[in-house]
Amino acid sequence: MIQTTLYKLNRPAYDLFDRARQKVRPWFESDEQKHQRERQQADYLLLSLTNCGRTWLRVILGRAMQLHYDIEEGINLHDLFRFSETVPLIPAIKPMHEKYGQFGNRYEGQKVILLSRDPRDALVSRYHQQSRKPQSNTLSFDSLEDYITAGVDLAAYIQFYNDWQRHRDTAEDFLLVRYEDMKADTLKEVSRVFDFLQMSVSVDEVQQAIDYASFKNMRKMELEGSQQVRTGVMSARDVGVPESFKVRKGSVGGYRTELSDEAIAYLDSTVQTQLDPVYGYH
Repeated sequence: MIQTTLYKLNRPAYDLFDRARQKVRPWFESDEQKHQRERQQADYLLLSLTNCGRTWLRVILGRAMQLHYDIEEGINLHDLFRFSETVPLIPAIKPMHEKYGQFGNRYEGQKVILLSRDPRDALVSRYHQQSRKPQSNTLSFDSLEDYITAGVDLAAYIQFYNDWQRHRDTAEDFLLVRYEDMKADTLKEVSRVFDFLQMSVSVDEVQQAIDYASFKNMRKMELEGSQQVRTGVMSARDVGVPESFKVRKGSVGGYRTELSDEAIAYLDSTVQTQLDPVYGYH
């Protein structure tokens, strides 16, 4: 590829070209066009539903790549696709909430990393985050119990996961990463991701990135805002509304402490009977 060759032969010239490209693009490319271009050009798609820990994984991957390739501090760690433009030796990774997979040839030539989370925990987290932000609340329910037992979003999560097990061969390659496994052994799971990306990032660099993306530091970034993780993802929040934070609790099985026995039984039964057991949430 011409860009990779230029990068290897003349790094200053490539950096000049890249800066010019970034400055000019907004003149003729809308946000939607940018999204579609990156989605089509990506070597890897990092897919998840909402409230599954994707921000956490993105920051870890971005920080590790920043350390490995000695990239300037100004880069947005959350924007993984931008890394491949800054250093064309890095594969193009596009994180997305692609809720309704249109299979067939949609993933031809692309590799997919699917990040899953127990839908019972994800839905509780989603409710708290959305309901505490009235200006952007899309959940028209009076309580967590009402939201859970309505079952609409639970069905959507289950369908999404089941669809991917049926159609995983539509992608060139496929890797399943569970949020629960990341919590249990973060180094092991992130190393699996880098192996899948075919990137030789050192164990020390990965561990430094994991430390950087600790719960404490991520919560601090969300409280104070961050120049390293921008675009509203880690914007400063209202300290008086902690339930609205993206970095809320991150617990595994926490739904059992917030719901009635009836609601827990409903969730457990639905997951047991409808979700593909390959995910291990039975």
